[in-house]
Amino acid sequence: MRSGQVLFIGVAVLLLGGAYRLARIEQTQGDRLRGRAERQHTATWTIPAQRGDILDCRGRVLAGTVRRPSVFMDPTLIDDPRADAVSVAPTLGIDPVELERLIWEKKDRAFVWVKRGITDDELEAFNHVRRARRLRAFVVRYEPTRVYPYGRLAAQVLGFVGAEQNGLAGIEQTFNDMLKGIDGRRSSTVDARRRRVRSEAETYEPPIDGAGVVLSIDAHVQQRAEYHLRNAFEEFKPQWATAVVMDPLSGEVLAMVTLPDFDPAEPIPPGLDKAEQETARELLRNRAVSDSYEPGSIYKPFIAGPALGAGVTRIDEPFAVNGPERRFGSRTIHDVHAYGTLALHQVISKSSNIGMGLLGARCGNELLHEFVRGFGFGEGTGIRLPGEHDGLVQKLSRWTSYSTQSIPIGQEIAVTPIQLLTAFSVFCNDGILYRPRIVRGVISAAGETNEDNSRPIEVRRVLAADVAREFRLRALVECVNEGTGRRARIADYQAFGKTGTAQVARPEGGGYVPDAYVGSFLGGAPAEQPRVAVLVSLYRPSSGKYYGGTVAAPAVAAIIADTLDYMQEPPDPPAVGRDGATASGTHARAR
Repeated sequence: MRSGQVLFIGVAVLLLGGAYRLARIEQTQGDRLRGRAERQHTATWTIPAQRGDILDCRGRVLAGTVRRPSVFMDPTLIDDPRADAVSVAPTLGIDPVELERLIWEKKDRAFVWVKRGITDDELEAFNHVRRARRLRAFVVRYEPTRVYPYGRLAAQVLGFVGAEQNGLAGIEQTFNDMLKGIDGRRSSTVDARRRRVRSEAETYEPPIDGAGVVLSIDAHVQQRAEYHLRNAFEEFKPQWATAVVMDPLSGEVLAMVTLPDFDPAEPIPPGLDKAEQETARELLRNRAVSDSYEPGSIYKPFIAGPALGAGVTRIDEPFAVNGPERRFGSRTIHDVHAYGTLALHQVISKSSNIGMGLLGARCGNELLHEFVRGFGFGEGTGIRLPGEHDGLVQKLSRWTSYSTQSIPIGQEIAVTPIQLLTAFSVFCNDGILYRPRIVRGVISAAGETNEDNSRPIEVRRVLAADVAREFRLRALVECVNEGTGRRARIADYQAFGKTGTAQVARPEGGGYVPDAYVGSFLGGAPAEQPRVAVLVSLYRPSSGKYYGGTVAAPAVAAIIADTLDYMQEPPDPPAVGRDGATASGTHARAR
């Protein structure tokens, strides 16, 4: 056979083998390889949606979004990792060695973040180096960054977001799906060096920006509440403190404060050790909804009020207290002072444990349990904040003879601050329990109303209107004018309320922590037609003072005075037992 024929046959065999091989590849790997080629020649960019704002009730921006520059790189385009790292890293304030290591580790990836949220100075320095050295592998992208114009204001209510702009606490978490929107996409054909050749219009998907959430919180009321609570916090040095301000006629929360607080723009500061990080995480808790404790004497109205409504007693019925101590079966109940005979309104205003023990014996456990559940204790309020605790109310079958006296003085149960203030509002609005609301509505980026929560939500009637009013004007007003709450008096308004000083129960059960107390005060004004209700609680003050009338009542009075002045509520006419601005413990309106 001639050499030409051999060559021809050899070439033919090779061509046939190649064709066979190509056919086999097409059959077995064709779709995968075509997809890989398309990915290599197509670049897809995400167009971030704008996260919706969180607004106060007057439209002030409490949480918003701005576009901040970040730097990413395409390591597949980097020929000299060391040189590029040495050039870029100093402009961004990062370690060149770490950047070089990152380039080598991600060598096969086309998108790697270098630094997110750079400053204006870093951006200027980076752009100068990038242009001078023609660093095509490093690119600036403007991405959404969450900002909080009022700083730490309402931090635990608002919450915060993570690096990917997902809500991780507070309103940011509860309404994350509505706030975050839907990202858009844009695809382009690129060459081997990942340079854009042309845009594919048919693959463009515009982003859908997130909705805005409108709160019932008023930034001004929130600021004043934080100011007065911080003063109390610094003076009495509790482990934590909380204040809640409510419109009792609607259930809307006007302010909600927890101290100590945190910066929602940087909830866990960098550089903390493990113990410090754990401490920082504790600050994220919205204790107004997530923490429960035995309420102590602040709870007495929630037994005496419905007992009055049930006809078990009268507001002026005398109780033979004969203190300062009295035995009830196998236990002894103590009063701070040796009272003789007290009318029911005096049992409340002077906070007599013995008087409440006598009332509890008259009611019996079944009726007491009905009173407790009627105010909503033992179940969540539905305020739509993450981490809400239900509190603790034992089943009636687990109540004992001790419960008959314990429940009326605020023991054997655990409540949250939001539960307490929600229940107290029943005495302010003629007997109706409203669901507390902190979100007024949700508005889409196009201005459409997605949710309307602006109307009060009535849960049930707890007291008859005349009973709620009589109890407020007789017992709760007297508590401020002549009883344990005298430091809650306000110069221009007749205030009302109830003090509470509770022992801190051991977490494992079996008694109380020595020398550990919760000082609280529930208050409202004006007494004739209440416009605002406030709770302040200080958990385990360490200053040596812990009575609710001392550590909490002044802060409540100051918050009420500022809030009513802000609402432009006309002053009350002088009331009996109230000596205007000259009275000790009164609070003038803010000017």
